[in-house]
Amino acid sequence: MNKKLKGVLEFLGILAVTVVIAMSSPLNPWVTNAFTQAQNEIFDIALQIRNGFLAYVEVDGHYGPVLYEFYGLGYLPTETHLLHFAMEAVLIFIIVLFQYKTAKLFTSEIFAFISAAVLTIFGWGALTHAGAEELMFFFLTLSVYHIARQLQSGFLSYHTYLLAIDLGMVFFLQPGYVFIWVVMILFFAVKFKIDGVKGKEYRQFWFSIFEGLLTVGVPMGLYLTYFRNAIEFWDKVVIYNMNNIGDFAGGLRVICGSPWVVLLPVLVVVIIIKVFKNEKIAPLCIWFCFMVLTFVVIALQGDNLDTFLQLSKAVYIVPIASVFSLIDPILGLKIEEREF
Repeated sequence: MNKKLKGVLEFLGILAVTVVIAMSSPLNPWVTNAFTQAQNEIFDIALQIRNGFLAYVEVDGHYGPVLYEFYGLGYLPTETHLLHFAMEAVLIFIIVLFQYKTAKLFTSEIFAFISAAVLTIFGWGALTHAGAEELMFFFLTLSVYHIARQLQSGFLSYHTYLLAIDLGMVFFLQPGYVFIWVVMILFFAVKFKIDGVKGKEYRQFWFSIFEGLLTVGVPMGLYLTYFRNAIEFWDKVVIYNMNNIGDFAGGLRVICGSPWVVLLPVLVVVIIIKVFKNEKIAPLCIWFCFMVLTFVVIALQGDNLDTFLQLSKAVYIVPIASVFSLIDPILGLKIEEREF
């Protein structure tokens, strides 16, 4: 197929999935949808900040400035939610796109699209009603791709840099989740050393991490310094979220209450099958550990909201794609060749 035509079809397919998901949103101006309590609180705080009130000093809130400034931006032209809806649609499009790109690393294009569509459309209404977890899902989806790329192809400095940016953004969004990124960065530091990455290239790994953290840390530091609320941010967001960690059993019950959790043992079965077929299994074994890490960190967040289920879904794309990878040879399909 012509490369340009294929690109157009991929764009249209992802756009179609985006429209289906976006129609469920309470931000949709063409339907009447009620906001959740969490969404109402977020929008109220974002509007107050947009009107000049000082975050964490004059306005109380336990999410980072990334969330409130994002939604506050949507209030700039009007106090309606029309721009919010457009911004959310862009987020959803990027989420579906990167779920698709991640799946393409493990299965053929057609099954990659099916994987991304099934994962994002199934239970689609819950995602658009998820409050802060919707934005967290966006950053986790991006990181899922950066991690998967490097598991498949080794050290790529720009993916390490982007992974560090995601870590910084999450810290200024919901700090309790940063342990996912910290552990994975430390894991890659060890993995690349074992893989034989040394000298200048290995130093580039750490430089990329430092550069990514600076990319987020400098503007956010200036933001907190300018508005003189850095201490309040630390107390009401960072300390609050870290102190709120706990009730692991309750959080795990929420995650395991989803039918999606069956994909964890399914991944084990796929790994066993690939062992007998003498295929590469290391990335899938590491992915299994990454899924467990993600579930543990999500479960430790103190509120144990049902929306945590949506956040945990971001890591299921690889198990779904790996199942389809077993069908690819039967149908004569192949994983897209790419330059790493």
